[in-house]
Order: sequence, then C-alpha cells, then structure tokens
Amino acid sequence: MSATTQLSLQEFLSLPDAPGKLELLDGELISLPPAKRSHMEMAKRFQRLLETAIDRSRVWFEMGYQLGQHWLQPDVSVSWPDQLVKDDWFQGAPMLVIEIVSPGNRAEEIERKIALYLEEGAAEIWVVYPKTRSMTIVQKGNTLRSQGDYHSELIGVTVKADDLKPAG
Repeated sequence: MSATTQLSLQEFLSLPDAPGKLELLDGELISLPPAKRSHMEMAKRFQRLLETAIDRSRVWFEMGYQLGQHWLQPDVSVSWPDQLVKDDWFQGAPMLVIEIVSPGNRAEEIERKIALYLEEGAAEIWVVYPKTRSMTIVQKGNTLRSQGDYHSELIGVTVKADDLKPAG
C-alpha cells in the first residue's frame, strides 16, 4: 500500500533522494517501495519493444515529468520529439505512457493519473495488469481493453500477449 503526505511542488522537488518511487498528484505525495524484479523485467521488455520503433533518445525508464503542480513518473515513456525541458525536467505529459500496475497501486490513483496525462497532452496510455495478463489502452475519447495482441498506430509497434506475462 502506498503512503501519502500533502506537499507543494516546491517541497516535493526539495525532497532528498530515496529508494522507491515518489510522485506528486493533487498535492498528495505517493510513495511506493522499490519495484520488484518481475516488475522491472516487464518494464525493460516494453522499453526494448519501444526502441524498435522510436529513437532511443525518446524512450525513458522511470523518467519524471512535471505536469503543472503535479509530478508523475511512469514506468516507461516516450517523450514528444519537441518535449519542453525546464530546469532539466520534462514539462507536460509524454507522448506515450506505460504504467505497470503493482499491488501498491490504488485504482483511484491510476484513474487520476490517466486523466492528468490526457489533460496534459499524452496521446496514448498503456495500463498493464501483469496478474491478469491484460492491458488497458487509453486515448482521448477511446479506451480499449486487451488480453491479446495490440498494435499501436501511434508508434507502429505490436504488443504481443506474451509481453504481458510477468517475468518468472
């Protein structure tokens, strides 16, 4: 389960480095423990898949994005070719977001993140559920649930059903 604390963006950006994943959503500090090996293996699989279609310089692993007064860190992302950078931080949503759901993620939290990513300009969001070997694909005005292969027209790659299997 994630622990929460209320912070301003400035307070958040002043936090010392710590293990795990920290995000700021609606002033709420979302703190998750370090990812397990199986989670990271799946994220690496997605990263390698994306790098077959997108220049490596735009594919990111746990990169932070400042979205107004929020700060989110998707498991894997693809930045826009002209993604704004300010103070060495990406500004706005990436073009493609991949969130791999962990036991510590709350459904309401995932929904809030999806809404914010879309509001801030993400073109496509993949929410991956390793336990059910399924994925929800969200685009503005369109949501698709997949347990089989999914072809992304946005970047020209196909996620195979086997890519959704947790690492063993």
